[in-house]
Amino acid sequence: MKKEVASSALASAAREGLVRKRLHLCVAILGLTALAYLFGAAVMYFQLPSSEFLRKAFLGARAWNERRQLPPPIPVENTPPPKIGPIDRTDKTFDGFTLYACAALDISSTQAFLVNMRGEEVHRWAIPFSEVWPSPPHLRGPIKDSLVCFFDCRLYPNGDLLVVFHGQENRTNGYGLAKLDKDSKVIWKYPHHIHHDVDVGEDGTIYAIAQKVVHDLPKGLEIVPTPALVDELVVLSPDGKELRKPIPILQAFRDSPYAPLLDVLDSESKRELSAGLGRQSFLDDVPEKLHEPLHMNCVRVLPRRLAAKFPSFREGHVLISMRNMDTIAMLDPQKKVIVWAAQGPWRAQHDAQFLDNGHLLIFDNLGSPRGSRVLEYDPQTQAFPWSYPQGNQAAFLTRERGMCQRLPNGNTLIVSSEQGAIWEVTPRQETVWSLITNRFVNSARRYRPEQVSFLAKGTYARP
Repeated sequence: MKKEVASSALASAAREGLVRKRLHLCVAILGLTALAYLFGAAVMYFQLPSSEFLRKAFLGARAWNERRQLPPPIPVENTPPPKIGPIDRTDKTFDGFTLYACAALDISSTQAFLVNMRGEEVHRWAIPFSEVWPSPPHLRGPIKDSLVCFFDCRLYPNGDLLVVFHGQENRTNGYGLAKLDKDSKVIWKYPHHIHHDVDVGEDGTIYAIAQKVVHDLPKGLEIVPTPALVDELVVLSPDGKELRKPIPILQAFRDSPYAPLLDVLDSESKRELSAGLGRQSFLDDVPEKLHEPLHMNCVRVLPRRLAAKFPSFREGHVLISMRNMDTIAMLDPQKKVIVWAAQGPWRAQHDAQFLDNGHLLIFDNLGSPRGSRVLEYDPQTQAFPWSYPQGNQAAFLTRERGMCQRLPNGNTLIVSSEQGAIWEVTPRQETVWSLITNRFVNSARRYRPEQVSFLAKGTYARP
């Protein structure tokens, strides 16, 4: 009995000793970890020789974690073709051809598709980024084709296509603007940091958005934290040549009666929202922390045919949207000043555009507690004559991108980018057509049959 008790005591003592050893080991590891952390923090803070190595290691770890959370890339050969949704009310749709571009981690992201009302492909544009710019003078380092996509596209009747290129790892990365012919051959290219949106005036003039990093801003803009990624309006001839110097949007606000709207840029929440760590690596000399005060995402020029509908504005004025300010505004490109601006119930909005009735159509990403929505806005009365969804209509949400288009018959085409869905609704909120792409939709627009005269004879919007 005594032997059993002694043996039990020895076993208990051995277990306690093992527990103590493990505890000491854990404490030692925690201590070393804390010391390593403190040492690393000191190296980064005092910019010691190894700080650059640590910074790159941290950025690499962050990028790896972000990529790990992405869905696996879809091989091109296994990509399911877009299919028509469960609804196609042929008696209520506006029949035409829908042009769309999607994002995915494969080469097919530098493609745009034109489909008929059945979702069948009638034409495609496709070109690797490296074929457009084998050695891009405006970008740093080699660019992988699989990490570039078509972001916005504008189609000409002869099949030419304006294409905005974006880096996929961060959709604020503008990689350039190019014009392709119907066979995807490059007509011309503009090697600057064009991003998000592009518009073409009645005379063929091209309006686009460019971005650049600045470390200092001119007098009167001290409220904007720097270094900053700022936006400019670029005006090009039909053959891609600059017609004037780019117009800085921050200065256009500063020099206008709407300068107080910039006060929002001083709030800590906005600073935190716009700050990024090493994500704009496509530019040279990019600091670790970069503020993006505006995030301009839309440009539309007011045509002569609609100028009379907007008595407060003039032909040639340019409608722009600033996501990070929750603001839409009108820019006079001749005077380089903001002549009108508005904030409303919309938040992080996209795709503001002119309507034939003197109203504006706005894709409101985050202004409703139910999700995203489309607003028709009267700039004269500040009223909202129409919105979608209403009542018991199903809500949808896309935090990024999103588009809308008022069709000639009064229907509205809606793009929910994150859902990979495009659908058409009537003024009475009825969904009459839909297309599912199975990918993030960068852009989509419906074209009337007469706007795509390059298509082969016998190609119909609804076969």
